[in-house]
Amino acid sequence: MVNRVVFEEASTLKAIVDAVEALVGEASIKLDPEEGLSLAALDPSKTAMIQILLPRTYFIEFEAEESGFYGINFTDLSKLLKRVKAKERVELSFTESAMNVTAMNSYRKTFELPLMAGEPFELKTLKVDFKAGVRLDSDVLPGVVKDLKIIGSDVEIYIDQEKVEFKTTSDRGKATITVGKEDRALIDIWADEPSSSIYNMAYLEKMTKPAKISEETDIEIKTQAPMKLTYPLGGIEGAGITYYLAHLQV
Repeated sequence: MVNRVVFEEASTLKAIVDAVEALVGEASIKLDPEEGLSLAALDPSKTAMIQILLPRTYFIEFEAEESGFYGINFTDLSKLLKRVKAKERVELSFTESAMNVTAMNSYRKTFELPLMAGEPFELKTLKVDFKAGVRLDSDVLPGVVKDLKIIGSDVEIYIDQEKVEFKTTSDRGKATITVGKEDRALIDIWADEPSSSIYNMAYLEKMTKPAKISEETDIEIKTQAPMKLTYPLGGIEGAGITYYLAHLQV
């Protein structure tokens, strides 16, 4: 039995692989005939977690006769995909011991990578009663991180009903970036109560990689609690990349 999925463009697969590899070098994916493709992985320091769900309808082709877990070296896969052009169609096919990556353009080329033992997992929602959230254009957060890391190594995120603020302070100075209801980059905002927490900038930077394949970024926080960061994908209900990032104790 061979399970397989086909991505319309390699650029999408590359961004998804890079999003995983930024946190963990190895992880398991699950292919399920009903649920599609999913992944859940915790980084070695247990500071951050990534979850991915791509329903069957996200792919131009999807074949899975039964549910299966496949262990993948994402570092090797990321290197391999550098040899695939962004607009090429890509197929991933799985046997018990190997994954074939086939790029299809004017001709075909296939790479075979050995699989590791797949580790079963379940997608779980972090039990945090988030009190505030904001939806931004996807290019906002990468820019915020690039600006703020000139000054500091941590970022405080504050959200109320009118605005979201990103702040950092260090011996080099202070910086504040504000996105309010009057700004076009803000799509939606809500707050049951004003909330703020501090997060590690280096981890947050790693979590901006999916911005290139998503039109928006959803941030949810609670004071002195982990953050939930979501990138919806492809306009498909349920499709997306979700990160959870632990807050810094103050």
